[in-house]
Amino acid sequence: MNFSDFLHIFVPLFAVIDPFAALPLYLSFSTGLSKEDKKRIIKEATLTAIFLLLFFQFTGVYILDFFGISIPALMIAGGILMLLVGIEMVREGDKPRSTRKKDKLREETGDIAIVPLGTPMLAGPGAISLVIILMGKYNSGPVDALVISLSIIAVILFTALLFVGGNFMSKIMGEKGARAFTRVMGLLVTAFSVQYILDGISIYFGL
Repeated sequence: MNFSDFLHIFVPLFAVIDPFAALPLYLSFSTGLSKEDKKRIIKEATLTAIFLLLFFQFTGVYILDFFGISIPALMIAGGILMLLVGIEMVREGDKPRSTRKKDKLREETGDIAIVPLGTPMLAGPGAISLVIILMGKYNSGPVDALVISLSIIAVILFTALLFVGGNFMSKIMGEKGARAFTRVMGLLVTAFSVQYILDGISIYFGL
């Protein structure tokens, strides 16, 4: 597989995972957390996304067939989960995370990293579906599978670097800016989730 084939795998993955869309969600949920907690969120979200995408790269087709789960069902389920997250973000504007007890914040960081950051924001239905499709299209040998795996890791590591840089943005915004930002981003995440659900319904009914 040459560099052109690598780009044909990397670019669609980058577009579907969309690290820049995940950045606002990370900034909203990391408001008021310590540097250590932010690093832990980035690390756990990154590892979660990489593990899930690599897992579905090699087993996705068999798992979906075994349980009788369709891609549209996966999209609808992910959309509902993101919808709940988006609603919470809009409500979060009234009681920013920085006002909560430090112990409570520390307990939540692991959950934030895995859900919704690790999944469904990074390793969401769209990314999982695309990984399964790419394996069917390009996997003609170990080398091709390795390139797909490297593309997944490259996109997620770029996202991690983007999150690290985003921490500087949160310092500039301050608490009031973070509250407003959380509400606006919550609205966008809610819209994304509704679109996921509509896309899943459209694909299922062949619209």
